[in-house]
Amino acid sequence: MAQATNYEKFGGLAEKALDDLGNAKHELEERELQIRDLAMQSSARFSELMRVNSELKEKIDFLQDLATNLSLRNEELEKKNHDLEIQKAENTKLESDLRKNLEKVVLKEKELELQRDQLERQVNEKTDELIKSQKLAIIGELASRMAHDLRNPLSTIKNVVELMENKQKLRIEEKIIYYGKLHRAIDRISHQVDDVLEYGKASQLQLQSVNITSMIKQIIVDNNFSKDVKVNVDNVDLKLSVDARKMEAVITNLLINAVQAIDNKGTINIRILDNGSNAIFAIEDSGPGIPPQNISKIFDPLFTTKQTGTGLGLSICKKIIEQHGGNISVKNNPTTFIVRLPKNLNPQA
Repeated sequence: MAQATNYEKFGGLAEKALDDLGNAKHELEERELQIRDLAMQSSARFSELMRVNSELKEKIDFLQDLATNLSLRNEELEKKNHDLEIQKAENTKLESDLRKNLEKVVLKEKELELQRDQLERQVNEKTDELIKSQKLAIIGELASRMAHDLRNPLSTIKNVVELMENKQKLRIEEKIIYYGKLHRAIDRISHQVDDVLEYGKASQLQLQSVNITSMIKQIIVDNNFSKDVKVNVDNVDLKLSVDARKMEAVITNLLINAVQAIDNKGTINIRILDNGSNAIFAIEDSGPGIPPQNISKIFDPLFTTKQTGTGLGLSICKKIIEQHGGNISVKNNPTTFIVRLPKNLNPQA
């Protein structure tokens, strides 16, 4: 009985122990599961920490690089700032030097301005003196030329008058000869005086429409050139707006020059061309031509190669033609004076 009871007790204890073991096993299994979960969570957390650590390392590296770059940049800025300070000091010195130089320049400008004013006064005075001397020289030259040119016709008049006084009775033929000499001498004097007076005039143009060909032909008739002079004129119906009196003087002067150039024996060709808004006429002679050294001076006032004349004829022609808005030129081989004139000149021009 006692053994049975012990056996039952032992069995009860064993059964309890087994239960305890089962509970312990179950509890261990639960703990194992918890540990595994914890291990997995720890592993995940570790991985996350490793990732965060890696990111932090990258950021730290970036910040270190940035700090290095900032340090280098700061050194550069400090160097540049130092250079700027040096440059600033140099600029301050340069500004001071420039200010001093500017003051010197201003003083120099004032000195130069005073010198310029003085030189201008001297130049004006010298110019006035030169102009006066040139005017006096021109007047003297013109007076000398006029005295020389007038002496011959005056001598002719004097001689003719003396001859007529010494002869109480004159035949008609002698009177015609003497009067002819007197008229030619007077005409020469009148022509020379008119040249001088015309050159000094600045009269307005009295424009009217004229047929240039008819004008030229009438001038040829009026001058009654030698029969040994042959004048050919283009038959062109061309009208111009000109000052008739002045244009007659121009054409007459050019024709007389051409007749003198051929020594009253030869041919003169007058070409007339309608060139749109302009008219061109050219007077060509068969003479020996103008010496090359004289051709550039042919229109200069007081220039002449003739024994008689004022040297103003061609200069006056040029002045009148330019007053009409045209121009005149000359060429050799053969000698040709070429005149270009606008066909319709504005009267107010």
